[in-house]
Amino acid sequence: EKHGLQLQVKPVLTLANRYAGLPVFQPKVPYPGVWWTVREQKWHAFCRVGGACRNFRVKPKDHSEAELERSFKVAVAWKKKQDKEKKRKAVKPKAKPRKK
Repeated sequence: EKHGLQLQVKPVLTLANRYAGLPVFQPKVPYPGVWWTVREQKWHAFCRVGGACRNFRVKPKDHSEAELERSFKVAVAWKKKQDKEKKRKAVKPKAKPRKK
């Protein structure tokens, strides 16, 4: 390095190769609203309840098949619980009387 200039070009991470070495998983039986996030290496569950967005993430302890299945089931259980709450909150409000 002379005068603060680099003699070698350093590789720059791009979106294409940033997560290339990380494993990608697909559930045996997919469940809507639950997916694998490559960047975080976690199962991500998402639900809207009463106009609010709710997120839940589960990280497996290791990448064994049994642990991935267990953590996926935890995310699905959370999603099902949120769906039940969503149905409970989906009661239609009473119509307000019109002003004349």
